[in-house]
Amino acid sequence: MEHLLPLKVEYLLMFGTALFWTIVYILVIYKGLKDQTCGMPLPSICANITWEFLFTFLLPFHPLQQVVTLVWFLLDCIILLQYFFYSKKLYPQPVLIASVFSLLVIALLLHIGIAVEFQDKWGIYSAFGINLLMSILFIQMLLKKGMQGQSRSIAFFKLAGTLCASLFSYLLFPHSFLLPILYVLIFILDAAYLLMISQQSIRTVHKSPPSMKAI
Repeated sequence: MEHLLPLKVEYLLMFGTALFWTIVYILVIYKGLKDQTCGMPLPSICANITWEFLFTFLLPFHPLQQVVTLVWFLLDCIILLQYFFYSKKLYPQPVLIASVFSLLVIALLLHIGIAVEFQDKWGIYSAFGINLLMSILFIQMLLKKGMQGQSRSIAFFKLAGTLCASLFSYLLFPHSFLLPILYVLIFILDAAYLLMISQQSIRTVHKSPPSMKAI
């Protein structure tokens, strides 16, 4: 593989991706517990957890990345449990279980199909597809629920983690036509999300006592 940048830079990008996204998941769990809600939309949870399951247990591509995806998988399992716990009063249990199970099966089949169709042993295409989905749904969640389950820190580290992943992915696939479109769309949406949540957070701070300020 041709290296477009020094190896140290590539390693820093990989480390940044792993670290920043781990922080995102931890913050989502923490903010969800604090606000007694689930801080991630269900389609995003199902898409994430099945991607991590696939590339941790069924199609691992590197021992170090396998460790990282295992950590992400376990954190997403906690987020999924939060979704079940905080949604049990909103939906009948059979409907809730059927919805989650259906989305998990659909997401897993799509990940496998994309990996085979694009010969994508790294899971890059489906990973950035998930990221685009998350960027859209997080904005929708902000518009619908306000700051419940969300914070500027989550928005910032999501942007930083995906930016690191985008730069590293470009080094791996510099001739791809589809991936740069995904990089740009995700960056624009994440920047918009960070701006929107910052404005919402400022309004919340002005309306609330100090103890209620967002993270």
